[in-house]
Amino acid sequence: MKRDNKFKCLPLVILLIVVTTLPLVLESEYLLLVTDMGAAIALVVLGLVVLTGFTGLLSLGQVAFYALGAYTSAVLSTRLGISPWIGLLAACVMGGIWGIIIGLPAFNLREPFLVMVTIGFAEIVRIMALNLQSITGGPFGISHIPQLELLGVSISKPLLFYYFILTLVTLCILGVNRLRSSRIGRAMVAIRDDEVAAEIMGVNVRRYKVMSFAISALLASLGGAFYAHLTSYIVIDLFSFNESASYLTMAVLGGFNTIGSALVSVVLTLLPELLRALKDYYMLFFSLVLMILVVFVAWREFKASMDK
Repeated sequence: MKRDNKFKCLPLVILLIVVTTLPLVLESEYLLLVTDMGAAIALVVLGLVVLTGFTGLLSLGQVAFYALGAYTSAVLSTRLGISPWIGLLAACVMGGIWGIIIGLPAFNLREPFLVMVTIGFAEIVRIMALNLQSITGGPFGISHIPQLELLGVSISKPLLFYYFILTLVTLCILGVNRLRSSRIGRAMVAIRDDEVAAEIMGVNVRRYKVMSFAISALLASLGGAFYAHLTSYIVIDLFSFNESASYLTMAVLGGFNTIGSALVSVVLTLLPELLRALKDYYMLFFSLVLMILVVFVAWREFKASMDK
């Protein structure tokens, strides 16, 4: 039995070694920067793991919270001169508040209508960011966003930021896993499996749905704020509907598993840049990799259903 436990931990040990030594393999500072962006996106996808994976609520507006976090921290640090660290906290608060606001009608809406609400909210955020030019910079975006500093040392350099956000993503993964095994997480899963049965058993469906939206939005906003301070420039074109679809795809391909979804987020963000050297065959190989991932996920789900 002890031997089995050792083998069970082996993939996690290998994964830890890979992500820790990845900067040495990449060598290119640009590829490391793209990897950092993927880690920021991993926070957004972890939010979908909570929202869709745990609670069963489908959202195609996750990019709206990502944008809210990025613009909140960017505006506070550039327009008002507030510390980027306070901007990060404000981004989390902003995301959480809007998550609650959007989550309130989730109790009464069925899946197709809930998806429409989240898409509509994402479009509203995009239009407001585009038109409030005095605040958001409109189509020109916000530039010269201050970098994050810790004890007087900038951590927005790709290598330092990599280890910093790797630690943050790891803590978020542990937090989401802990949530999954807690009473709150079990209530969310019960709602996903059978909402009526969960309510009969005394689960406050409204409370846990709203809580799920709030946690998901908070994680997405945090990822957006980190992205803003990493790149020092944001523009609304970065937060399109296509991005929301990509985030959901990443979560699905990761099997709504915390480690799997985070890893897929980084891989699918980095992979296009690694395949650029293939030129005309770039999209062919990228599509092939996606097909392999889809087949693997489908096979895993089929195997799990057969085991039951």
